[in-house]
Amino acid sequence: MVRLISDQGRAIVLCGTGTKRAEYAVIEVPGKSAAGKALGLDKDTFFYATQLRSVRLDHLRVRHGHCPPALFLQVRILVEGALSILTPTEQTKDLAEDALPLPSAQVPGDEKKS
Repeated sequence: MVRLISDQGRAIVLCGTGTKRAEYAVIEVPGKSAAGKALGLDKDTFFYATQLRSVRLDHLRVRHGHCPPALFLQVRILVEGALSILTPTEQTKDLAEDALPLPSAQVPGDEKKS
């Protein structure tokens, strides 16, 4: 989480991915590194400014651990640079709001036939 917007019940998060892309500025955190272990990563993870997302607070899951200071500084620089050039719409791009599992009665295409 890089920014809390408590009055809206949202947070801006920087999502990581296991996919390395050469065309973007990246922060790479090897899963077996001290930083990776501190963050609880189980594989090499890549963080891109394009992966900033707005997420409802009730979709967040608490994870224990501390971001090492050097990594925190790198993330802060990446995020501040991205937020300075992204439009307000891009800054609030939602992570899929339906990412949480729905009860089976609400799963699209799973309607019971009568």
